Amino acid sequence: MIGRHEFTAWGKLDVTSSDASNEIRVAVLGEWVPSQLADVLALQRAEEPETAAALIGGNATAQPQELPPCGTFDFALSTAAREWPGWVCEPLWQDTLAVAVAKRSHLLAYREVPQCEVLKQPLISAQSTADEPWRAVARSLLDDMPPRSEQVVSTFDLAMTLVSAGYGIVIAPATRLAGYLSRGVAVRPLAGAPLIVMAYLLRPCASLSDPQERFAQRARSVS
Repeated sequence: MIGRHEFTAWGKLDVTSSDASNEIRVAVLGEWVPSQLADVLALQRAEEPETAAALIGGNATAQPQELPPCGTFDFALSTAAREWPGWVCEPLWQDTLAVAVAKRSHLLAYREVPQCEVLKQPLISAQSTADEPWRAVARSLLDDMPPRSEQVVSTFDLAMTLVSAGYGIVIAPATRLAGYLSRGVAVRPLAGAPLIVMAYLLRPCASLSDPQERFAQRARSVS
């Protein structure tokens, strides 16, 4: 059951019933929350309501091998692969790169936008996503010929605002762009873009409890 919502000093958000004596704690690392997480929580609530879920906002800027305080959470979701001692980091959800354009853009004539056409457009990037692995993949696709111009802004939300206004394009994972379709933005796949990992599931190497194992299986079942 979803009930009280409470922030604590470490950024914990409880998505639980009022009696949370039995819960699974999931840390979400980064400013972006994968949309699939809502589906996982809905499955958890429907199939095993006696085991509550608690979402915890973690520190995404820590070093990949820097493990948070022991016992803080049971699982973590991260957009970057992390090397925590005693933990397993497994790819969970994949996506493809896409191009976000203004709804009046001539690029909407393409079912998939060719890379050569992307290079002709002003590119907008966000500093807040600089360390996310998909940025390196996107950059490698443009290595042979840099874009006509590139503007760097502080946040992804600001970058998408500029796209909506027609100031340029953004290359990002399709699921990351989906939330902006009602804000004057259209999305097309990027031709030739490989599959990328958008979220990793981190779990202890030690044996999981039965409720924890079932939660992990639900997460893997969602695409």
